[in-house]
Amino acid sequence: MEKIIKAIKKAQHIVILGHISEDADSVGSALAMRAVLENMGKDAVAYLSAPPEKRLAFLAEDMPVFESDDTEYDLCICVDCGDLGRLGKRQAVFDSAKTTVSIDHHITNTNFAQINLVVPDACATGEILYDLFSKMCGKIDKKTASYLFAAIASDTGSFKYSNVTPKTFMTAAKLIEYGIDNAYISRKLFDTEQESVMRFKGYLMGNVRTEYNGQVSVVAVRSGEFEKFGIEEKDCSDIVNIARQVSTAKIAVSLRQTNGKIKISFRSDGDYDVGAVAGKFGGGGHKAASGATVEDSDFDKVYNDVIKRCGELLNDRV
Repeated sequence: MEKIIKAIKKAQHIVILGHISEDADSVGSALAMRAVLENMGKDAVAYLSAPPEKRLAFLAEDMPVFESDDTEYDLCICVDCGDLGRLGKRQAVFDSAKTTVSIDHHITNTNFAQINLVVPDACATGEILYDLFSKMCGKIDKKTASYLFAAIASDTGSFKYSNVTPKTFMTAAKLIEYGIDNAYISRKLFDTEQESVMRFKGYLMGNVRTEYNGQVSVVAVRSGEFEKFGIEEKDCSDIVNIARQVSTAKIAVSLRQTNGKIKISFRSDGDYDVGAVAGKFGGGGHKAASGATVEDSDFDKVYNDVIKRCGELLNDRV
């Protein structure tokens, strides 16, 4: 942390990057970092990899989508990003920066930057940033607090997941003390949906599959199904939570096929390391929440392989 603070104070032109397929922790952390740096008088820019899912539009409305940038930055700060591949085409900006920093909470982080602050026990990167900002600045402003609250609330499933600790609640309480509208943020993140997405999720609820006597529950979306409902895959990144609702499920999985790729999300009840399963498919994440993307048009083959790996994980605990 001291090295990061020193690097920030030394730099003037700074770029901030989160991971591709941004979630609220990635976006919120990047915007919080940008706000703090601008308050310090730094020239800071934070780039999205692509337009975000619609439910995050309220958070990322003034965050530009990366197209190209030939600037050689003094400092590149990556937030909530586990490896270089998760930067996408923005890696060129990272590679040209004089100094690079990674701030993350994924246990699978590859320590790809020159300076790495990885705290796997943190519920979200936003939680790590709160500690960093407290040490570096003392206080933050209301806007920054809102970004950090969104980051933490998102990665804890509105404080429902097993990654929540006493520190998580204490940090959230301190952020609320800045006068943020936490109810509005939570409603936008968890209780607001497009009608078309709602109808699609209703369809998925009626087609949940269970394996291994209900211990593994799955929602599976084949190529063309998103288009049938007039929605985009990125606006349904959270459908694994539908599978999580099955009362007997110890492991929940979603598979989403689009554009020749299959995106896989894993969740567990906390007793099973689905991060290890994601690793078998070239992905990673956390013990209770992880994901991977495979380039394979054979949906049934990938589905069967995923179920087999989940079964092996269950048997390892027997």
